[in-house]
Amino acid sequence: MNTTSDTNGTVTFDHSVHSEQGARVALLVDEVLRLHGRVVSAKKPSALGSSAQAIVLASVVLAQDPPTVARIARSLGYSRQAVQRVADVLVENGHVLYQDNPHHKTSRQLEATEQGKQAYAEANRESAQWTERVSAGLSAQELEQALSVLRRIRRNLETDKQASAGGPA
Repeated sequence: MNTTSDTNGTVTFDHSVHSEQGARVALLVDEVLRLHGRVVSAKKPSALGSSAQAIVLASVVLAQDPPTVARIARSLGYSRQAVQRVADVLVENGHVLYQDNPHHKTSRQLEATEQGKQAYAEANRESAQWTERVSAGLSAQELEQALSVLRRIRRNLETDKQASAGGPA
């Protein structure tokens, strides 16, 4: 991939290698990764030890049925091992419990404890305050358009992974 970066860290792509659309997707991915880094370093829920814990706990609290580690990993696009490590910490901290899974002998389900539900509620309140601050100057229409584009790219990635692997993404 032929790239250059200016003094502000802005990446540009060689258009002899990338189409206009491909270059823009590459720039968007670069910006999303930079944004991810800023979000992770700027927003640490005080009720939980990390953003990863907040994401996994939310996946458990908001699930209609108790999820498994594998189900959470698939939903988030993370490795099962990464979610397993976070789930183990959440169990150690008393936020979730492992429960037997009636549908699978070895893949246990996760269930939020009262402490976990309270930690989720606190993290959610903190998140609401934070998102109000960082959304300043952005219209609902702009945010909806950005969300729509990112979702379409995610779906394209899932379809591409499925096609490459010869099975479901």
